[in-house]
Amino acid sequence: MQLFKNIIGNKQIKESLINSVSSGNVSHSYLFVGKAGIGKKLFAKDLAKKVMCVEKNNTTLNFDDCESCTKFDANSNPDFSLIVPDGKSIKIEQIRSMQSKIVEKPIISSKKVYIIDDADTMTEESQNCLLKTLEEPPEYAMIILIASNESRMLQTIKSRCVIIRFEDLTDEEVGRILKTTDKDIIRLCEGSVAKADKIQEKKDVFI
Repeated sequence: MQLFKNIIGNKQIKESLINSVSSGNVSHSYLFVGKAGIGKKLFAKDLAKKVMCVEKNNTTLNFDDCESCTKFDANSNPDFSLIVPDGKSIKIEQIRSMQSKIVEKPIISSKKVYIIDDADTMTEESQNCLLKTLEEPPEYAMIILIASNESRMLQTIKSRCVIIRFEDLTDEEVGRILKTTDKDIIRLCEGSVAKADKIQEKKDVFI
């Protein structure tokens, strides 16, 4: 499986991350920033799966033969965690729970990866708590923060992450993802597929 093969959009980011993985120059911490619904989480999950794939004799196994990858696809990889808001925010207890586990070495993978989705909902207390881990992350760990509103992230957090800013999808890319040629729907999406379902529902009401 080729990295990011099934993801549409942000070609330059694909190339940059592929080069980083190929050269072994991946960061311990990333901040993926951009409008909701443009593929940030898909990129994060693909990157996580790739860097977690166990290597033997300096050769990366085929994803189909890699236990880490098969368990990742089954949502049962013990070395991967996706943290999402508890209610309206990501709370300090969630970050502390992550910190208690991140110190344990990977069980079946090359790395442990934590994706924090909607990281811009972290309270200031949560961000300051996370800062301790970003300053001195375990060598086997990777943390990927996903945010739509960069201004809500503390500068101290941003300064310790490789920031990758995603561009809006083009109209052609939106059409390919939604499998539609309806120009009205594509235009109303404004470079994101996040609100596509609501747009379609409203359109159906008036048809």
